[in-house]
Amino acid sequence: MTADPDATVALPRPRAVAASAAQPGAAAAQGRRRAGPIAAILAGLAVLALAVGAALWWWVIPREGPAEPPPKPETPALVRPLPAPEAPRLASADAILGHRATAPTVFRLADNPGVLVFDFPDLDQQGAMFNRAAALIEKAGQPRDRVLDDAALAAAIARSGDTPGTYYFGHNYRGRDLDRFFALAERDGIALGPAERRLREELQRMRRIMPTGEDFAVISVPGLEARVDAAMRRAILHHEIGHGHFFTMPAFAAHVAEVWRDVFTEAERAAFRVFLEREGYDPSIEEVMMNEAMAYLIYTPDPRFFTPAHAGLTDARAEELRAALRRAAPR
Repeated sequence: MTADPDATVALPRPRAVAASAAQPGAAAAQGRRRAGPIAAILAGLAVLALAVGAALWWWVIPREGPAEPPPKPETPALVRPLPAPEAPRLASADAILGHRATAPTVFRLADNPGVLVFDFPDLDQQGAMFNRAAALIEKAGQPRDRVLDDAALAAAIARSGDTPGTYYFGHNYRGRDLDRFFALAERDGIALGPAERRLREELQRMRRIMPTGEDFAVISVPGLEARVDAAMRRAILHHEIGHGHFFTMPAFAAHVAEVWRDVFTEAERAAFRVFLEREGYDPSIEEVMMNEAMAYLIYTPDPRFFTPAHAGLTDARAEELRAALRRAAPR
C-alpha cells in the first residue's frame, strides 16, 4: 500500500439523517412552534366573527323593549278672535233730525236698534249709495235678476224723468236684499262706486253685531239742501222708519198684511198700486205695495209727498185705514 503523501487526515462528510428519524422530540416541538401562530390567528378571527354577528343580531333582529314615546303633537297656534266691531251710535229720530251730516253718517235707531240709518249731507250722495240697489230691488221696469252697470243705471234714471238725486227721496231695504244685490254685482263683475263699497262694509259690520240669523233694515234720509227743507226731511225720516219697523218686527208686518188683505177693498188696493207705480215702485211686488201704503198713510205727514187724494181716498176713509194700521204699529 502506497503511503498518502498528504498527512492531513480527511474525515468523511456525514450523511444527512431524516429529521423524523434522527430527533423525533425536536420535530414535534418544531411542529408546535409552527402551529401556535396559526391557531392564534384562527381564534382571533373566530372571536371577531362572533362580535360582528352579535352586532348584526343587535341591529337587525327585532327585539322587545320599552316602546318609544309617540312624538309630541304640535301645539296649535292660538287664534285670537277678531274684536267685535264698534256698533254705530244709537240715536233717536229727533237726534238724527238735529244732526247735520258733512259726510254720510251711520246711526242705529234708539227705539229699534235693528234699523240702520244713513244720514247724508244731500240727495246726490244718498243716490250714489242706493240708486243701483233700488233699481234691482223694487224700481218699476227694471230687472230683478241682474245689477245695472253705470250706463244702464243712468239710462233708467233718465227714462224715469228723475235725476240721480231724486230717483228716491229716501231709501229702505232689508239687509238680506242688499246682500243679494252685492252678490249679483260680484257675479256679474259690476264695478261699484265708493259709496256702494262703503255700504257693503257697513252691512258686514252689522252682520257681526246682530244675533246670528237675525235680519236688519237699512234706511236713509237726506240732509237739508235746496231740494229738501226741514219739514220734508222730517217726513222722509219718519216714512223710512215705518219701513224699518215693517222689516224688523214680524208681528207688525203680519198685521199690515192682514189689514191690506182684509180692510182695504180691492178698489183701494188697485188705486194704491196706480199711485205707487207713478212714484216708481214695481206694482207687481205685493209686499212693496202694502209696505208703502202703510208708510204713506201713518208715517208721512207732509202733503207734498202724500194726501188721501193721491190714492183716490176720502179723508174719512183714510182715517179708517190709518186707525186699522195703527192698532199694531210701534209707538
